[in-house]
Amino acid sequence: MENKIEILSREVIKPSSPTPNDMRILNLSLLDILSSPMYTGALLFYAADTHNLLGSSSEETSLMLKKSLSKTLPIFYPLAGRINGSFIKCNDEGAVFIEARVDNLLSEYLKCPVPESLEPLIPLEALSREAVTWPVLLIQANFFSCGGLVLTICVSHKITDATSLAMFIRGWSESARGVGITMIPSFTASNFFPPLPDELPLKPMNHKGEVEEMKCVTKRFVFDASKIKKLRDKASSNLVKNPTRVEAVTSLFWRCATKASRLSSSTTRTSVLLIPVSMRGKVDSLPENTIGNMLSLMILKNQEGMLDGTQDVVNELRKTKEKFSLNCKDMSSSRVLESLEEIGKVYGRGNEMDLWMSNSWCKLGMYEADFGWGKPVWVTGRGTSGFKNFMLLIDAKDGDGIEAWITLVDKHMSLFEQDEELLESVSLNPPVFI
Repeated sequence: MENKIEILSREVIKPSSPTPNDMRILNLSLLDILSSPMYTGALLFYAADTHNLLGSSSEETSLMLKKSLSKTLPIFYPLAGRINGSFIKCNDEGAVFIEARVDNLLSEYLKCPVPESLEPLIPLEALSREAVTWPVLLIQANFFSCGGLVLTICVSHKITDATSLAMFIRGWSESARGVGITMIPSFTASNFFPPLPDELPLKPMNHKGEVEEMKCVTKRFVFDASKIKKLRDKASSNLVKNPTRVEAVTSLFWRCATKASRLSSSTTRTSVLLIPVSMRGKVDSLPENTIGNMLSLMILKNQEGMLDGTQDVVNELRKTKEKFSLNCKDMSSSRVLESLEEIGKVYGRGNEMDLWMSNSWCKLGMYEADFGWGKPVWVTGRGTSGFKNFMLLIDAKDGDGIEAWITLVDKHMSLFEQDEELLESVSLNPPVFI
């Protein structure tokens, strides 16, 4: 169904109080400098309800959102600044708030939430793959004709990873309810990972245009709670008696994607899985509330199909995770660069091996984002990915299931989505019920 969306207004929201002079410059960490200059973002879907605030006018709701955003920005002050090379100028320039009207019912929209249908709900600037210095924070409030609302919240990847984004959403929603922000962010990432000018690569890792060049397609797969349980039981072994949801789903994705690639190739290639992992709680003294790209990559290799069964993959995944956690304790900028060199070598052999990436947004608490009219009925990322061979995992609303947005080369996807092992565990793009 075609969605008619009209942009009603675009406004710059300033912080309710000025940033102190001694906090006007925020140095980016090494990890931030090396991160993509594009936006990361989440879409939060709220159903209309006559018993909550969304039953009032969109003007009132929009005003409340803007006022609470203004009160939130002094706490998350760099998000109202401007990116300037290796630092953010925290000049209270403001965040951009866009109000849009959607001529459709939210229930109709959610019957078939394909990636293409999400794009009109996302600010145009956030869809661009060009480097952006301002705004750091970009929000679009999409009001549906039924009274439903979709809040799209986009932040520059130069200062936020998914955990940071979730922290901001939590803080803003708490501010909107008037309860006070319970997790005050820490902007001290550069103290732990300062830039090393003499060794710093000239450019951040960039895969712009990769999806278009390779003719990729993104599809949504949903694992409900009962299927997740069966998948975990199947993956259980003497070495890993109780696999997590994410371990079980990641294992299945890697196995089925690798099979699809090998079925379409005349040679057996080494399969490599990259998994971004937060270093919060792993690096000594690094606070859990640190804002920034506190990520490193785990690397798993399956050479010549040595990891055959689901249990084999989960065992290797758990072993790699435990080793990664130990290595993180004394992580430093120089060790980050060593890791990047290893990752660079892997990417440099991309013609000899299959590279996959699995990123988890599970347990980030985005379904707890109550702005005063209840919790979202659905939360998702931007849908389409700038990477090929990529899987994004997000909690289902019940907290037990998982939604996976998977981007594969077209010929691999046609084989992947017909894999019998996969079909035992997933539903392909089922409707979201509200």
